[in-house]
This record gives sequence, C-alpha cells and structure tokens, in this order.
Amino acid sequence: MGTDDPVVIPHPPRWPVYDRAAADRAAELIRRGRSFDYDHGPEIAGLEAAFSRRHDGRHALTLNSGTSALLAAYFALGLGPGDEVIVPTFTFLATASPLFLLGAVPVLADSDGPDGTVSAASIERAVTPRTRAVAVTHLFGHPAPMDEITALCRRRGLALVEDCSHAHGSTYRGRPVGTFGDLAVFSIGGLKLVSGGMGGVLLARDSRHYDLACLLTAFKQRSERTVRDPRLRRLADVGLGGNLRISPPAAVLAQSHLDRIVELVAAKRANVHRLLEPLVARPGLTGPVIAPHVTMGGWYDVVVTVDPERAGFSRDDLVAALRRQGVKADVPATRPLHLSSVFTGAEPGHRHPYPPDVLARRFRHRRGDLPAAEALHDSWVSLPGPYFNDTAGALVEPYRAAFHAALDRLGAAGPPVPAAGGAR
Repeated sequence: MGTDDPVVIPHPPRWPVYDRAAADRAAELIRRGRSFDYDHGPEIAGLEAAFSRRHDGRHALTLNSGTSALLAAYFALGLGPGDEVIVPTFTFLATASPLFLLGAVPVLADSDGPDGTVSAASIERAVTPRTRAVAVTHLFGHPAPMDEITALCRRRGLALVEDCSHAHGSTYRGRPVGTFGDLAVFSIGGLKLVSGGMGGVLLARDSRHYDLACLLTAFKQRSERTVRDPRLRRLADVGLGGNLRISPPAAVLAQSHLDRIVELVAAKRANVHRLLEPLVARPGLTGPVIAPHVTMGGWYDVVVTVDPERAGFSRDDLVAALRRQGVKADVPATRPLHLSSVFTGAEPGHRHPYPPDVLARRFRHRRGDLPAAEALHDSWVSLPGPYFNDTAGALVEPYRAAFHAALDRLGAAGPPVPAAGGAR
C-alpha cells in the first residue's frame, strides 16, 4: 500500500451489541410466538418498572419509538391547532415533527451555550401569548440548564417536556435527566446507549398524562389493565386511535442495556476522555464543554470544535484528514432544524393545518436567523460515539494513532497546549 493510500481501521460491530443471555432470551420469545404483546406482559412491565425506579417513580409507558413517545407526550398535554411549543433548533427532527400531526406550531429557539443546549433566556425570547409548552433536548447527552428552565416554565405557566433520547445516564445536580419536566421521553432504539433496536419510553409525573398516553398508543387489553382514571377507562375498548406498542423482544434487548447502565456509562466516559486526549491537546481544537454540575451519560455524539485561526486548518480539512486515516469522522448528523426543508419554506405534499401568517412567521427561516446553533454546527467534527460503548475500548488506541497521523499530515504537530473546555 502506498503512503498516500487511505488507511483502513477494522471496526467492531456497530452498537447496539447484545450479550448472549439477552440474545437467547429474545430468540426464545420469537420461538414461542411472543413477538408482539397486546396486553402488559412481564417483559414490557419489567422494563417500565425499571425506568420508573431510575426516575423518581415516574409513570412509565414503553412505545415503539422515541418519536411515538414525543407524540404521546404532546397529545397528553392537550396540544392542538394554534398552540405554540418552543423547541430547540439544535435537536433531532422528532422533537418537533410530532407537533405537525397535532396542528401545533413548533417555535424554534437558538442555542446560547457552548454545549448546544437551549437556555432559559433563549426560550423566553421565543415566548408569545400562544405558547403552551416548552421542549428541551439534552443534546448529545449534556443536560440543559434545568434550574433556570423549570423556574421559567413555572413562572410562565408552561408545560415542560424533556427529550432525553441522547442522555441515558446523564445527571443534573445529582438528579437523573427525565425527572424535571412534566413529561420526559427516551428513545431506546437505533444507536442509543440503551437500545432494543426500536423503542421509546414516556415518563409522566401526572397519572392523567400517563392514562391519556396509554389510551392513544395501546389497545384495550393494555389500557384496561393500566389506565387508572375511571372516566378514561371507559374509553379503553376503543382507545384513541394509535397502535404504537413496543415488542417483547425489543423490551428484553433494551432491558439488557438498562441493567448495565452504570457500567456502560463508566466505560463510555473513560473511552471518550482517553480518545480525545490527542486532539484537545492541540492548538485550536477543544473537546465537549461539560458544565461542572452535570454528568454525561449517553455521549450520543462526540464532538470536537475547530477554531481555524488557531488550528491553521478548517473543520472540513480535519474531517478529510481523519477519514484518510480510517476514522469515521463527519459533521454532526443532528443539524439546526431551521435549516431543514419544512422550516425553510418547502410546502408539504398534503393538506396541513397552518394558516399563511403562521407559515410566514414559523416556516420561512433563513441562514442567520438562529446564528449560535449554526456557528456550533459549522465548527464541530463528529466522532462515532456508538463505537465507544464497549468496556474494552477496542477502537480507542487505533483512533488515537490515527488522530496523531492526521494532525501531522495537516502540519498541526507542535507542543501541546492546555485545552480550554476539554472533556473532563
């Protein structure tokens, strides 16, 4: 192989990875024909109980995705046409998109802090007389500033929904995320630290919100067992139209990760800190900025900030150099929503509930409208966090060597300097 040929780093299987016991249990369910559950069987009840125990006894409802859980949360709050919900622009699209189905209006807020989360100030700037609720995302696993946000929501009389899909195991002032809002949502699908392949969890402080979410998403067998309010139980025979249940095999697979969450979080933290050392020791490169009163759990994305003036190369230069050394580097797939199709004026191909004035105000964004989130996204290199969930850290040393080679190729070698805001 020539010196200019791209390097190939052998990568282990991508997350989610399951141990033999979890795989055997899921396979046994399939052999027994228990690939679905209309009722409230032990696999689903057990996963809900485990989430409830970890989150101050909140009412837990498992669903087929985090997106479905967000839809159920917004539905349980009674959101409908004309109601505005403040949503971070820097989040996955599903934090906002279920609102389209309800006719509610997502109002996008900028990212004030270096971690990419929204602040109470950015939320308050977006409040109008039509605002009914706020959704916050603990972006890439870093908790949003919940003291200030919960105080704002109480003062303004706004419901609060936490999107914790990136943040399994993260804490804010010693409390787990998911215990601050009226409702909280976890994705337990895809590449999440706790993953059943497909799945989501809704956590509700109020039993009525739980009952409404259950009626929306489950058939009568489940609702007749678990809906508490006698007035709502009368609707159990018909429900409220949804069929958004998790499967027993998915619940079993997610449970196997949740049972190991302390071990997985510790391994991820150690792997990421070791991984980033060669990068954040170089001028112009900084790792994730982590507030002193929070802990990171899921580390859904691991980002490095490039300051071109100090580094001597651009973000895109670094991505290209890392890829040439075999690193699966990229720009963050999660990008500001206000730059996506529906928020920049693309007309939906179906009838929608929004009048022209709302479309003009809320769905005609342009670059520069929410500049802080744009600047962060344009400066970040994304490293493939889900490959670093393993306790062995098999890719850490190959990646560290690749980082050194990439930086040398860019002419960035030199005496290390302290990294402001490096991973801690």
